[in-house]
This record gives sequence, structure tokens and C-alpha cells, in this order.
Amino acid sequence: MSDTPTNGSSAPSWNPFDTEFLLDPYPTYARLRDEDPVHRNPMGILIVSRYDDAHQVLRDPHTSVRRFESSIELPEHMLRLRNRGEDRPPSILALDPPDHTRLRKLVQRTFTPRSIARMRDRTTTIVDDLLDDLTARSESGDETIDLIADYAFVIPFAVIHTMLGLPEADVERVRAWSHAMTQTLEPYLTPEQVDASIEGGDHMEAYLRDAIEWKRREPADDLLSDLVAVESDGDRMDADELLAMTNLLFVAGHETTVNLIGNGTHALLRHPDQLALVRDDESVDETLADELLRYDSPVQTSGRRMMHDVEIGGVEVPSGEMVLTALGSANRDPRFWGDTAGDLDVTRADANRHVSFGSGVHHCLGAALARMEGEIAVTSLVRRFPDLALAGEPTYNARIILRGREVMPVSLGSAA
Repeated sequence: MSDTPTNGSSAPSWNPFDTEFLLDPYPTYARLRDEDPVHRNPMGILIVSRYDDAHQVLRDPHTSVRRFESSIELPEHMLRLRNRGEDRPPSILALDPPDHTRLRKLVQRTFTPRSIARMRDRTTTIVDDLLDDLTARSESGDETIDLIADYAFVIPFAVIHTMLGLPEADVERVRAWSHAMTQTLEPYLTPEQVDASIEGGDHMEAYLRDAIEWKRREPADDLLSDLVAVESDGDRMDADELLAMTNLLFVAGHETTVNLIGNGTHALLRHPDQLALVRDDESVDETLADELLRYDSPVQTSGRRMMHDVEIGGVEVPSGEMVLTALGSANRDPRFWGDTAGDLDVTRADANRHVSFGSGVHHCLGAALARMEGEIAVTSLVRRFPDLALAGEPTYNARIILRGREVMPVSLGSAA
């Protein structure tokens, strides 16, 4: 299915408050790429939509990710989040080099080939156990499930919880706190969402501080013990840095992977030829996750503050300007991907050149884990249930940054 530009007399605009745009941004992206690739929207935000321009911004070493240092005035209820953040160590997502470089170097030492292999084994076990439960439901006559709540939402949280070596009994409450905190990745929240995210954050912080101290006393073969112990050139993370890093693993690593599984499965169900390839040909496993990430990115935008005067797409951008890269648009730019940019092709050889994980120094730390989870979750599902089909139209979360399905009814059919 190709994202052909729509015709219209009015100029295209990146409008985060337009419900139709949030439900399906791709026609607008196509017009922006053609008509206004370095676009300033009515709110004064500068957005780049072409692949080369986005890639340039993301890889520019003279940029900053400082989020709240913006000329946009925040509503009073959002100031509570900013003020709360000022009292706590920032996530690595909000750090620039050299602080970012130091923490990234430490964390990367825990993602060894052995640890990735261990994560793959655990993910496969989690997915197989969940599919066994769904098979039992299907055999008892309950063939229709919500793919998001019953499958996509369960897997990444169970994976990170297990990887960190946290008690299974805590899963439900930690998952609720994490879900509330995930909302803070969005630029605009309601007062109720701010309340929920702060409450969830307070509970999560207390829980994780206790967990970190437990792993200091009783280290085990798990990621949290590795993070506590990791050292490089005599440097280690202190207690606050450990807390921020562990928090991030839950928040950034959860809902993004939920959306990869949900968006990706929906894309396959809308393209029966591609679904058949995944179901019947294991050779596509190597390219599948990257093509799903490219086709409908779980993360649609990423911002950088330019710290020098620069030209982007023929437009002069002054130092201090915040530039938003439209990742979802760059991933479908025909100027880079060719005539099939708007098509789903699970055999696409260069799909891994997408920018869904960002690029440059802030390229996603968990990229390998997300690819692995998405690949196992999607392939295992469609091969266990070869007659998988939509049982109704999905609803969308209508978020600005994290794009995903809120509810997605599917019919499982008989298990293979």
C-alpha cells in the first residue's frame, strides 16, 4: 500500500492537535516532503521530513537533547513535571556528551554477546508460554483477543522484568507504574496524566531503590546485578544514575516495543502477501523487524537543539533552534528508499537503514533487544496461528511521539 500524496488546496501542516493527522500521518508527511520539507508549523516548531535532512540533524555532533529548554511556554500543570525532573538525576535520553558518553560506555558493557543470547532464550520462553495460554483459550472457544492488551503489552514488560531479575510477584503493580510513567515521553499531558505519571514515578523509584540495594547485597545472573557491578576505567554508576538507568529500561523499552509488535502485526494483516511470507519462510526473519520499524515507526519524532548555525535542506537554521525530525516520514521518503518507499516489503535488504532508533550518539541503546523481541513476538504469533485475522478495526493511541494501536481485536483461529 503506497503513501501517495493527497491533493488539497491548503498548505500541509504538521499539527499535533489534528486527530486525523495523528491517526494517519503518512499522507501529510508525503505532502511535507514534496512541498515544504523544512517546515515551520503554526506553533513555531521546525520539522524536517526528508530522510537526508533528518539523518543530518540526528548525526550532527553539535546538537543538544535538552528537552525543557524550549521557547514554547508550558502549561502550569506541565511545570510540575519539569520541576520534579530538576530534583532528580536526568535519564541518559536527556544528557549530552560528555555525560552521555560516560554513562553509555558503562551500560554498553552489560550488553555482551552472552547477555544478548541469554535475553533471546528468555524472550523465546516468555513468548512460547504466552502463546500456549492463547492456544488454550482458542481451543476452549475464546478465539478473539485484544492483541495489544493480551499479547503485545505483556511481552516486553515480562522480558525486561525477567532480565533485571525482579520478583515475579511484583509484575502487575510495576507494570501499572511503568505504563503511567511512559506518558512523560509525550510533550503534552493532561493534568490527570501528570498526576498519574508522578504517582507512578514515586512508587517506581522507591521500588527500584530497594531492588538495587538488594542486588548489591545478593548479586545474581541478571542485568540489574550487571548494572550495579559494571565498571570502566575505575568508573561506576552511582545510586542515582543506576536508578535513572533502570527507570529508563522500563519506560523507554516497554511501550515502544509494544507498538512495534502491534503496528507490525497490523501491517502484516493488511498485506496478506507479506503475512504469507513471514508465516512460511523463515529466511525473512533477519529483515522482518527492521522493515516493520521502517514501515510504521513506534517513535514518530525526535528533537535536537542545534548548537551552531547550520543549513538544512537549503534553509539556514540559527544556533539555538530546536529541530524536530519526523522519523516516520524519513522512513518512507522515496528520495532515499526509491519507488517502493510506501510499500511493506519484509525482504527489503536495506531496511536496517531506517531511523526509528534515531542515529548518531543517541542511537537507541536497546535497539538489538527491541529487534529481537519484535522478531520473536511477530513470527511466533503468525506461525502458531496461521489463520490470524483482524476481528474489527483497531483504535489508535493518537499520541504525538509514540505511535501505536490502543485496542486491536484479532481472531486467532486454530493453532498450528
